[in-house]
Amino acid sequence: MVKELLIRALRGERIEQTPWLPHIGTHAAQLLDVSAERYLQDAELLARGAILCADHYRCDGIPLLDDPQMEAIALGCVPHWSEQGPPSIVSSPLYGLPPEQVIAQFPPLPDETTGRWPTVIAAGARTKPELEERDVALVGIAAGPCTIAYQLRGLALFTDLFRHPESAVALFAYAGQVSAISARIYAEVIGCDIVAINDTPATMLQPAYFRQYVLPNLQPAWEIIRLAGKTSSLWA
Repeated sequence: MVKELLIRALRGERIEQTPWLPHIGTHAAQLLDVSAERYLQDAELLARGAILCADHYRCDGIPLLDDPQMEAIALGCVPHWSEQGPPSIVSSPLYGLPPEQVIAQFPPLPDETTGRWPTVIAAGARTKPELEERDVALVGIAAGPCTIAYQLRGLALFTDLFRHPESAVALFAYAGQVSAISARIYAEVIGCDIVAINDTPATMLQPAYFRQYVLPNLQPAWEIIRLAGKTSSLWA
């Protein structure tokens, strides 16, 4: 368990051995013998789970929270909770709206008091010193702009890209702001060593759309992570 190896690898340096950063999902809930729903909403369980997984996996970095719906729920999306896995989004403030009404209905931007952020911040305060003793990097995972835009708009997002590009441009810019807020909380408030932007839905976009809609709206998060002196990563 050597977090410096992981940080150097993510920064593109040549290193002497391959570090390991696992996805933990809700495996910690199973190790703790609690439901995923309870685990993902309890600061003490999140902290215990991250520490337990770090000890079991003997890895070089561990996520504090591995839930792609974190930001969406903070924005007013309605989750369906699961006993065994992360929640799924069943409705959103922007589902079913005509494209011309989308911009006016953007939810208020979140902050560290919104949604589950107080829980995650409390979990980070418990987890960070324990991982430092073990020389394991604490990793924050922020949802990327395409993930947030998709959770808010649903499949209509992909139609908006070519039929209503002005709406899509505004939504991706808004989603990039949300990603940047998450990155700031993980980097500055919690003090994560690494902040990853997880943007799996972006893999469904053709390269030109990725360059137009996603790449510019990743930059605010990257800049926040850089200025905080932390290490960034992009996951898909």
